[in-house]
Amino acid sequence: MSDMIDLVTKLEEDARAAITEISTADLHRMLEEGENFVLIDVREENEYEAGHIEGAILIPRGTAEWTLAENFTNPDVPLVFYCRTGVRSALVTKMASEIGFSNVRNLKGSIKEWLEDGHEVYNRLGSINLSSEGFEKKDR
Repeated sequence: MSDMIDLVTKLEEDARAAITEISTADLHRMLEEGENFVLIDVREENEYEAGHIEGAILIPRGTAEWTLAENFTNPDVPLVFYCRTGVRSALVTKMASEIGFSNVRNLKGSIKEWLEDGHEVYNRLGSINLSSEGFEKKDR
């Protein structure tokens, strides 16, 4: 079993070595400044529905190759990927680069770090922030 874990860890390390990662502060600034890019959540639908970064579209990791190739014909389109901790999105970021996308980045620490840094996420009920006591729904 540890051999498999070692191989999975190596896949993650190889992906991270081959990609560009941005911080939550970078993403927050990009969103605040209205920078032109596509924010893609590669988690599963139930994870996305529980809470996602505002403006993100859902493209689960399992369908990412096909969905990206079918829906984004410009290989220079700026894409930023995230997941829960950054592993799945690192793998998707690497794959997107390998199939020809030239402007791809991964959100380091992904939504977990986004929340820990005090940024809100959204779901059908509104916005949510993580506090020292846990999650708080914010009224708007």
